[in-house]
Amino acid sequence: MNVDKIQQVVITKPAITAPPLLHRLQTLGLQPLLFPTLEIVANPEVTTYFQNFIKTPFNMALFISPTAVHYAMKLCALNPDTWPTAHFIAQGPGTAKALLQYGFSNIVTPEKDYSSEALFALSLLKNTKGQKIAIFKGKGGRGLLAPYLQQQGATVTLFDCYERRCPLPSLVLEDSIQTPKNSLFIVTSSAGLHNLALLLHFAQPMNRPDWRDCQLLLINDKMQSLARKLGHKGKIYVANNASDEAIESLLRIVL
Repeated sequence: MNVDKIQQVVITKPAITAPPLLHRLQTLGLQPLLFPTLEIVANPEVTTYFQNFIKTPFNMALFISPTAVHYAMKLCALNPDTWPTAHFIAQGPGTAKALLQYGFSNIVTPEKDYSSEALFALSLLKNTKGQKIAIFKGKGGRGLLAPYLQQQGATVTLFDCYERRCPLPSLVLEDSIQTPKNSLFIVTSSAGLHNLALLLHFAQPMNRPDWRDCQLLLINDKMQSLARKLGHKGKIYVANNASDEAIESLLRIVL
């Protein structure tokens, strides 16, 4: 008998970005619980900031996430004609799909991994000296991409379209989690993992069941190392990348 058999799958993505994954898992016959560990808030200041640069003939525009795409369109009124000669680059397939929905075409995307390191490998970004590059993103993040491009001699302008916050603790949600060892949490960002540790008392269980024993589905080995540093002791599964497709594929094996 497998005492650690998964009985409950928990999605920790922000409520605004979780529906596609939620639908995928429901088609597998699952009834996942939505437990957001990140809250997305628009950054209205980017509107004025963007107006200062809208006439700048950018050579490339990079989008770090689908959320960055949606808020760039909403707050900046960005469209395919804004910079008609620019190359548009998406960090992953979900981001590329979001750009397609807004009429963009000929989008460049890494073939796999979908990390900053994967972007570095793109031939388009190998020699960017003298290029003007716009990066649409959320506040924070690892911040590896801009320095990499600037070292090559590119001029980089960052547009922080949104910010991620830790939601307020919800005892209702916490109490709805079943036995931690039998709960699998899907976490797709380091910030979300930090917040999960905070919300579920990884460091101080406070007389509750020890959440450090739960099972985790993460998207890269760096997150796995972070989970261990946070004191996590349970099973960890690592998907090939952050896409919903990769998460679903791993779940079909795990469940």
